[in-house]
Amino acid sequence: MKREHFISTAKVGFWALLLSAYSVGAAGVMIDVFGDDYRELGQVAVTSVDSKAEQRSLSAAQIAAVYRAQSGAPFSSLPPGSTFKVVWPDGSSEYVMVVSPSASGGVQPIPGTQVAAVGKNKGKSTDLPRNVPGAAELTEADVREMANWMDVAR
Repeated sequence: MKREHFISTAKVGFWALLLSAYSVGAAGVMIDVFGDDYRELGQVAVTSVDSKAEQRSLSAAQIAAVYRAQSGAPFSSLPPGSTFKVVWPDGSSEYVMVVSPSASGGVQPIPGTQVAAVGKNKGKSTDLPRNVPGAAELTEADVREMANWMDVAR
């Protein structure tokens, strides 16, 4: 009786641990450039979602390089195909995808994921991402699907 209880408890514990580990791993990366490590980057200081795509790409690549340099495993953090969210200095945010970790412009903004900063929408609702009509919030699954669209377009 005790052995059966132990086995059933162990099974439940195993699945709970597995689910917890998966949830932590799937959470994704969000980089806020207000941090001490990113605040001094010259390219990043003047970037927002209203900037040209080339400038946002270069700024995001600079952020990704600093993030990789500070991680414990710089060659495995942010591999090609991974996405992360950037919050720009003006408060606007967007998701970007790593295309090539070695190229200076190796990070591309994902179209449709830009969210303007509060007060920058000129009277529009601030909780709707630009270019995505009716979407209140983009999930990680939405971003991955949009990243797949970009792969198909190439």
